[in-house]
Amino acid sequence: MFDQVVFAGGGGRCIWQIGFWESVSGEINLSPRVVSAVSAGGLVAGLLLIDRGPEAVDYVRSVFSTNRKNIYWGNLFRQEAVFPQYAICRDGIRQLFENGPQALQSVAELRLAVSHPPAWMYGPLALTFGAVIYYADKGFTRNLHSTAATKLGFRQNFYRAQDCKNMDELEHLILSSSCTPPFTPRLHLNGREILDGGIVDNVPVGGLDSKEGRVLILLTSRFRDFPDCFTQRQGEQLWTYVQPSKTLPIKVWDFTNPEAVNKTLEIGRADGKAVLRRLREGSTLSDDLIAL
Repeated sequence: MFDQVVFAGGGGRCIWQIGFWESVSGEINLSPRVVSAVSAGGLVAGLLLIDRGPEAVDYVRSVFSTNRKNIYWGNLFRQEAVFPQYAICRDGIRQLFENGPQALQSVAELRLAVSHPPAWMYGPLALTFGAVIYYADKGFTRNLHSTAATKLGFRQNFYRAQDCKNMDELEHLILSSSCTPPFTPRLHLNGREILDGGIVDNVPVGGLDSKEGRVLILLTSRFRDFPDCFTQRQGEQLWTYVQPSKTLPIKVWDFTNPEAVNKTLEIGRADGKAVLRRLREGSTLSDDLIAL
């Protein structure tokens, strides 16, 4: 039914995407040829494509149950990390992608978004501007697709997960797409400083190709000015956006709350079932065509 799928970023909120995918994938034969994703959405997309969604949820629940804090200020003067999120994500990638990039060779082409600062913007300055844009966008979400970073000269590039030669390269690509200091260290890709791909657009439609067909776009933020499920035409394509039906109980960088994981997963499953009901009742998911 859908030729391409987009996974928005959103840290822990991307658990919603797992619940939604679990509900609908078997019912509508959800097997796209291209998946465009960013940040935690990229990690989730890769795991769903290789059927590791349940294992991912188990890992998150387990780690969140034992991680007591999101910031360990006592580590400021030690060799240990102040922010545990990076290590949790890195270890999850290593554990959950059992066969590394080889496991991705027989599934949809996975394109991961990374943000590149403008050449004139020196590293620390780029980090500062990037952080302001990132956190402002998370706190004051109004538009489906942000334009602030692009106006400042940031560019969003896409890299194929299938081009990674080994597990180290795949791990680095996924973490690069999620690079958000201070929660993560500064990272470079191909010798260039990079930042979270969501700084340019947290709903990475730029990774889609232009072939005729249908696109499913899985959001993680709640946009109150839009329906839970709606479709718009883009050239020869129909883009169907689906968003959480309510504000999710989990926070982007809160890695301490396994109960919020369970609730977010259940909302995703319920929202997936709601979309399936619409299909069974005769809706084509393009009845709510709107112009953006």
